[in-house]
Amino acid sequence: MPNDRVSPHVVSSAAPIVTGWSAQKAADFGSTPLQFDHELQRHPLFSDEALARLIESAKREDYLVNTMDVTTHDLSSRQEGEIRDLSGQAVMQAVKNGHIWILLLRPQRSNALYLDLLHRVYAEFSSRVPGFKPYLLNMAVLISSPNVQVYYHCDIPGQMLWQLRGTKRVYVYPNKMPFLDQASLEKIAMGEATEFGLPYQNSFDDQAVVYDLQPGQLLHWPINAPHRIVNADCVNVSFTTEHFTRSLRRRYYVNYANGVLRRQRGWSDLSQAIAGPRIGPSSVWLPHTGSSARRKNARRSRRSSSGSIPRPPMGCAQ
Repeated sequence: MPNDRVSPHVVSSAAPIVTGWSAQKAADFGSTPLQFDHELQRHPLFSDEALARLIESAKREDYLVNTMDVTTHDLSSRQEGEIRDLSGQAVMQAVKNGHIWILLLRPQRSNALYLDLLHRVYAEFSSRVPGFKPYLLNMAVLISSPNVQVYYHCDIPGQMLWQLRGTKRVYVYPNKMPFLDQASLEKIAMGEATEFGLPYQNSFDDQAVVYDLQPGQLLHWPINAPHRIVNADCVNVSFTTEHFTRSLRRRYYVNYANGVLRRQRGWSDLSQAIAGPRIGPSSVWLPHTGSSARRKNARRSRRSSSGSIPRPPMGCAQ
């Protein structure tokens, strides 16, 4: 299994990948939505040929593919599928002509060049943001049709969205009530609901920060900040990176524990503080933190019907 921490020895003499830094952006990282520029839009790892190879080499557990109603925000119209007996080029053509969203999971596990790139981008952020020590690193490549949507949702790890081709409108909402319902977030953390399990109202858009993301731009938003995406009338290619830090992982633990208390004890006024006095033995069990892609696959094959607490997703190697 590949190393998923930023190596302290990752050093490159090449030009920086990420530009548009300022002292204010470094200080605000993690607390407010931020846009940067990057130099990966023409990287050979994301050419049509490279994407076709990724598609052809992907095992069933290595991708998600779905379609949806592109004219409205109707979560019930979202349907999952799979790729059968098609070349990578044929899949790319189907994306161009259809209403398809493909997520290629963990390409860094099958090709070390993606792992090198993943480490390099996080090494750059670690060098720029004081105290930023990410681990449990992951990435995924998104290929999507014109006008396709990604409905309102939140992610558990820290996220960055890197635009490579096409244009998409990204709505980022505050990571607090009513935009981020606490009980719904707990269910997502526990694996009882998908990341789309947040209530959404059209009026939320009035408080969103909206970006028209172009090739060579990337976004980072605060942890768990809800967001949704609408592609322009063109094929889009992008990739996401995700990470945890010690504080982000504590937040996951708190949301998971609160979900248990809400279900088992009926408690409702639950603090989300991640710092405070330590209680209980040092060997208290805590759930492993998995990548969002791993949780998606786990939820697809695991449904709890007994009312018991579901097994937490397994974490990546540390």
